[in-house]
Amino acid sequence: MADPRKPLITANMVTATRLLAMPVMTYLIYQDPFTSGSKTAWWAAIILGTIIACTDFVDGLLARKYGPTVFGGMLDPLADKIFVALLYLPMMDIGFFPTWAVGLLFIREFLVTSIRSAYEWRGLQLKTSYFGKVKTWVQMQGIITFFIAALIGPHDIVIALLVVTVLPAIGLAYLWFAKGKFHRSLAMSLPFMLATVALFAVPDSLQTSVEIGVYFICVVTWLSGLDYLLGAIPALHKAGGFHRADLIRVLAAISIPVCATLALVYSSAPAAPMLLIVAGELAVGGLDNLLSRHKASSSTWSFGARALGSSALLVAAVLVDSQAATLAWVAMGISLVGVAHEFWRGKDHYLDDSKLDEQLTEA
Repeated sequence: MADPRKPLITANMVTATRLLAMPVMTYLIYQDPFTSGSKTAWWAAIILGTIIACTDFVDGLLARKYGPTVFGGMLDPLADKIFVALLYLPMMDIGFFPTWAVGLLFIREFLVTSIRSAYEWRGLQLKTSYFGKVKTWVQMQGIITFFIAALIGPHDIVIALLVVTVLPAIGLAYLWFAKGKFHRSLAMSLPFMLATVALFAVPDSLQTSVEIGVYFICVVTWLSGLDYLLGAIPALHKAGGFHRADLIRVLAAISIPVCATLALVYSSAPAAPMLLIVAGELAVGGLDNLLSRHKASSSTWSFGARALGSSALLVAAVLVDSQAATLAWVAMGISLVGVAHEFWRGKDHYLDDSKLDEQLTEA
């Protein structure tokens, strides 16, 4: 039972602080040691990113102790997705991660979000699988490992990983033999840690190891979404078939990450518009899930004009490079104005905690 006392620091405050710190981390990533010659910024990015990741446990503890809110339930998973976006997209932009793998990774994220909205509108439940949680852990653990490998070298990272791998193995053995408990998360971490050791021990270059690692993360990400994607077709067909709104959301789920990725890599536009578009659309996707549950989602034309319109402008930025910066900023303006309008329009739903009981009952 939740503690009725009001805390000095709430779970939502922790989540909001995490979101505010993310752009600083992204800025530090762009001070990469391969062009600047200094490793200080990336060490700072690792420290800040680790702190941000750890606060995810803090807001979870606070929510369980003092009780969850509708806004917090929507915001917390979005913060995780935005965190991954503001890590992977800059690393792709500076040429450290392969473009198509990162693009595919975010197509999966947007597609699952669009399917969740379709489920919510029909009163169906799309349960989060344990593999989905593993996917998030692999994404975060992977990129921190890549950072450290770039800073200390592949040989030293293999030694460090072997030492780190011993710790969960000891913990797992202790829980098994001394407590009679099997810790699934510790057990899942071991093969991934050993795979990472092999990843840096076998290939002859850091870049090759990183590219193989990102491909692996992309595969894990898509495998974690296959049950959602394959199960959606029969479930939605049984619930009345696909609607025009579903088609628009699927098209947007593909076009936003693809167009943002292309504009980041193949245009001269600054990175900020594309990063903000992806972050904003990830955020409004979670809101769309909530509003769909209450039959209050935006109209098909409004959603399409925002998402597909900004995507078209990003394509134009790639094709007309002389106007790339202007087109990218206009695309960002259309996206963020639409996102802000959606959050203003839906505030009665995510700020009304009287609907929390209904939400928990449905879950």
